[in-house]
Amino acid sequence: MLNAEQKKYLSQLSKKTLIDFVSEVYGIDKMLDKKIERLLLQSDKPKLIKKLTTTLKGLRRRRKFVDYWESSEFATELQHLASDIMSLYPAQPRECLTLLELFIESTNASLERADDSNGYIGDIYRSLTSFWLAVASTCYEQEKRDIPVDERDILSQAWIKKVKVLADDNDYGTKDSLLENIDQLLSETEIRGLIGDYQQERENIQTKKAIKDTLNERQNSPLIDDAFSINYEKMVIEIAIKNLTRALGDVGFFETIFFEMQETRPVHPRRLEELLTFLLNQRAFDKALHYLNEEWQSDGLLDKIRRLDWLSHIYHMQKDTDALMEVLGEAFELQSTPSRLKAIMAVASPAQQSKWRQRAYELAEQQENVFMATSLLLEIGEIELANEVAVARHSQFADVHYTDLTSMLKDLPTKTDLLQVIIYRTLLNDILDSSRSKAYGHAARYFDRLTRLDTVISKSSKPYSELASHKEYVIMLKDKHGKKRSFWEKVND
Repeated sequence: MLNAEQKKYLSQLSKKTLIDFVSEVYGIDKMLDKKIERLLLQSDKPKLIKKLTTTLKGLRRRRKFVDYWESSEFATELQHLASDIMSLYPAQPRECLTLLELFIESTNASLERADDSNGYIGDIYRSLTSFWLAVASTCYEQEKRDIPVDERDILSQAWIKKVKVLADDNDYGTKDSLLENIDQLLSETEIRGLIGDYQQERENIQTKKAIKDTLNERQNSPLIDDAFSINYEKMVIEIAIKNLTRALGDVGFFETIFFEMQETRPVHPRRLEELLTFLLNQRAFDKALHYLNEEWQSDGLLDKIRRLDWLSHIYHMQKDTDALMEVLGEAFELQSTPSRLKAIMAVASPAQQSKWRQRAYELAEQQENVFMATSLLLEIGEIELANEVAVARHSQFADVHYTDLTSMLKDLPTKTDLLQVIIYRTLLNDILDSSRSKAYGHAARYFDRLTRLDTVISKSSKPYSELASHKEYVIMLKDKHGKKRSFWEKVND
């Protein structure tokens, strides 16, 4: 993508220079050639539409498998196609919509023959949903203006049917956002009618399930595959109903639909979060607080913390600082992490900050996890004490995940030389003890860092404290890992 300055220089080039350049690059790359050909057709829209129609029909007929390393290139080709189609909008919305629907019809064919582990291809097809909604909305409005009022009900039913056909053909989840954003296209009455259609389907599925369950009980031979198929179909319909209800933005109706689909009450916290998300999007704070206080029932520590996080989110949106401070403090007591302390300090008054800094000091002393203990001390500026704790409990750093250790290294303030030594030694020991030869380059880098730290620490008044000196550590390292020649070769490079 060209930046603003590059675009400026490009605009100053002569027409002949640009023509000569395009002529030179044409033939170098097949995908670029197709883009140039479609660009040349921009001045002849009928030919462009014909070309795009042929290409999209051919897309569905392709059989060659797209491997993982080819998926990015295929996604780029699809992106160019989408851009060319949308170049017809808003001047030619009907033609644009026809091409978009032809493109969408290739979804299953493309994804079935591709390794889309990185999700690039799926992302392009997902983007078509938002394009379709925008273009379809324009087309629908034009069609309503072009027909008599007494015929609009027929047109409405046709569009509802079109939406349902699109939404139901969603094996790869590329149209997940269609019903949730359908208010861009359909009216409230039309959306409620579509909800009614899905509710009827849900009733039919439930009746079918009840009959199957009764039959299986009589025969004492549960049909597992059949039961799974029915339950899956029921789940898909329920998701569609909830997405349509979200599009309405009707809080009371969404609550009713949500609880109709729950098998037990109170609802498990993880399921209740779906309702809470909707309520917060609608700024229905009182209702959200009601469910957090009356419906949220769990004795698990993580669920208790999650509830407090929801409350803090609500109070933050309401700008209720007193209530926010209370729940932030409660959450910090349950999970004493630096990030939670930062959240408190961001909204606390100077007096409150002093109180929580003291509390963090106390909690750091109580921490069984040495990583959390040192992190809290660093967060409140107790650098010397953090070094002391790290030295006294240095062997415990071996139990800390390496990603936490490397992350801590990035944010360490000055005068944490001993803490850095402990972390680098821990990382280095882990690589050598597990003989991860592919990581010996990192290990050599850690060794070099330890050597540099030694020149600073050796000059201090209390070098290494209770830790082994660098010289002693190297002797130990050679005794234990002296035969790992590939590592030592990297150290000596």
